Amino acid sequence: MMPSSFSAVPLPSGNAGHPHDSLLPEHLQPLLALSLTPEPSHERHVEAHLDAGCRLLGMTTAILGHAESSRYEIMAAVNPPAGREVGGECPLEETWCSSVIAQAACVAHRHISAEEDTRAHAAYSCMPFESYVAAPLWSEGRLTGTLCFGDETPRQQDFTASERALVETLATALGQLLDVQRAKERTRSELDNLRLAYQKMEGLFSHCSLPMALMDFHGHWTRMNPAFSRLLGMEPKELTCSALEDISHPQDMLSCREALSAMRTGDISEYRQPHRYLGRHGQMIDVMLELKVIDSRAGIILSQHEDISERRAHEASLTKLRHQLETRSPAAGRLPGSTLDKLMPFELIEQQLDNEIARSARHGQPLCILILSVDDLEDYTREYGHVAGERPLQQVASILRNASRKSDLLCMREDNSLMAILTSTDASGAIILAERVRHAAAELSGLDRPITCSVGLTGYHPAPETMRLANRLELMDRAQQALKKAQRQGCNRVRFLDPDPVMPLDAGTLTNLPPKPAGTD
Repeated sequence: MMPSSFSAVPLPSGNAGHPHDSLLPEHLQPLLALSLTPEPSHERHVEAHLDAGCRLLGMTTAILGHAESSRYEIMAAVNPPAGREVGGECPLEETWCSSVIAQAACVAHRHISAEEDTRAHAAYSCMPFESYVAAPLWSEGRLTGTLCFGDETPRQQDFTASERALVETLATALGQLLDVQRAKERTRSELDNLRLAYQKMEGLFSHCSLPMALMDFHGHWTRMNPAFSRLLGMEPKELTCSALEDISHPQDMLSCREALSAMRTGDISEYRQPHRYLGRHGQMIDVMLELKVIDSRAGIILSQHEDISERRAHEASLTKLRHQLETRSPAAGRLPGSTLDKLMPFELIEQQLDNEIARSARHGQPLCILILSVDDLEDYTREYGHVAGERPLQQVASILRNASRKSDLLCMREDNSLMAILTSTDASGAIILAERVRHAAAELSGLDRPITCSVGLTGYHPAPETMRLANRLELMDRAQQALKKAQRQGCNRVRFLDPDPVMPLDAGTLTNLPPKPAGTD
């Protein structure tokens, strides 16, 4: 029986002796000539081996075949019989090669029809051979096929040891040729993939809107994309003749030198830090500098330079506004230092919202509006008094302030609802923040009685293909409508209006939140 997986058959043991040992001089000389004669192609080289085998053995047909599972494919042939042309396939059991594969050894028949066992073989009716000799083909350490020679006439004498050795030697040589050819094909494929990857990287590098440049371990620029040249207002030729140190603020170069030195010694491979450049006209340019070693042997570093000048100016403006709020006199009836007194005036946040919408559109970043109302606050105030009624609002405002970021803007409106502009925040992020605030408010202690909150949300995510800006009044109205929807549905809930986002299934940040009260949906 033929083994089901002949590819697992190991290479023949070297202790059995090399087939060359049995070769006669008349066989050795042509083989030597084959190894020394250059051929124009792999196919022609294989064909020369098959021709030589036919000539030396006095046989008309030579077939080099690949066996895979139960199929046999003809890879090359000289004078093949009908139905056995190059590229053709047939069941392995219908070939004489099935015996070669099963035994993993040379098989020879001088007169097939005179042998009872061979007449019963399935190949007898498919292959018009009377004499046949074949050897296993080993490639990349596996038994992958056969080299066989056949003729329609029987031989007078058995195949000699030298003739068998000739077939085995030719099979070994062809296996090595196949190995070399496959290695070349893999190399070509890898080079093609590298070429495509380089072309893709070249296109991304050149057309990327993010300023990028290549530098060596000493900080000398070797290449930069157009966005980097535009950021600094300098021509590529100017930058190529300079280094990181030449255009950087001296104070920022201290940490950069340490990072480049650590990259050179292999201690680190990445570095990220705010950095300041000096533009052509002496202006200060704030960037987030990110360095990554992409080839440690060649000493190539990819540098990325995100322009954060506008963000820094925005943060400075917010800091100034907060300072003004902190130094403002407290409203009548409120204690100094109240969280409510530190919120921005509603009139000012309306103006700031226009700026945030424009900034969101410019950078393609999402923006969300949040309006929060303490449920039944008027009843609470009537029951416990004005001062006590302000305490829940102060604590909820403090929760919202702590849950949001410094770049988010908060205010209190005339109806005692809280409003927040959540910058660079998408719908899912806004919902997560609102749910945290809602649950934290429900767990407040030290009040005259427990409270709950309702939250309305809406968002603006500018599409890259449009320059249309959102309308400030429309955004606030949508957030107000979302709040009313939450209140109509029973309060103590968060609602997002237009569109209603699909929350990610892996939003682990919500898994630890306590469940909503029964019957609130």
